[in-house]
Amino acid sequence: MTQFNRIVSAGCSFIHGSELGDEVPYSQSTYPALIAKHLKVDYNCIAYPSASNQGIAKQILESKADWQSFYIVQWTYPSRFGVHLNQSMKDKNKQPTTWLDLAPNSWDYDIKAFHEYREYSQQLNEMGIPELSKKIYTYIGHKQYMFQTELCMRAVKGYLDSQGAHYLFLPACNDIAELTMHSFQGKGFIEWCTDKNFPVGPHKHPLQQAHQEAFALLLDTVNI
Repeated sequence: MTQFNRIVSAGCSFIHGSELGDEVPYSQSTYPALIAKHLKVDYNCIAYPSASNQGIAKQILESKADWQSFYIVQWTYPSRFGVHLNQSMKDKNKQPTTWLDLAPNSWDYDIKAFHEYREYSQQLNEMGIPELSKKIYTYIGHKQYMFQTELCMRAVKGYLDSQGAHYLFLPACNDIAELTMHSFQGKGFIEWCTDKNFPVGPHKHPLQQAHQEAFALLLDTVNI
């Protein structure tokens, strides 16, 4: 019998459900949502597009985990870097925040990349964020990315253990597959989807077939 009454998913755009067509406020077509539907438990998603592993950890640490919760966490690209700025800005939903997720060559800095986030991208450029990002990525590399990712995982694991919550860690990419409890047949989600030749959207997010297959794979290989 299921020992929890809700599933909480955390991650980046893959888990939020970008390009699945129902991603506002979050998709019901991602593999965590499909697992929740299959098990007939409540579902909540705290993932968001462009999240860093620090951002994923922040979302979980600020959530209300308990023994009736099951967290499905898909950790993202380790090169992303989440920071609190010393000034306020507006996030993609036009809400005030000091939090920012940096990434090398991020699409968020390109005003033409996403029509719906044009104002957000313009704001980042006016604040000089692309220059800040370039400076940071000039001086840090893979060792730092992996170190900060492992810190995030350990912090979240400690928090969820302390609350008696259930959890499953999965990798979005091959770089972190060795750090998570499980993977997609030894691969990160995106590489597994690429190998399987699943359809993707214009911005390279795996679509419904990928999530359906991931759902089936996890039910078959993981004790949920």
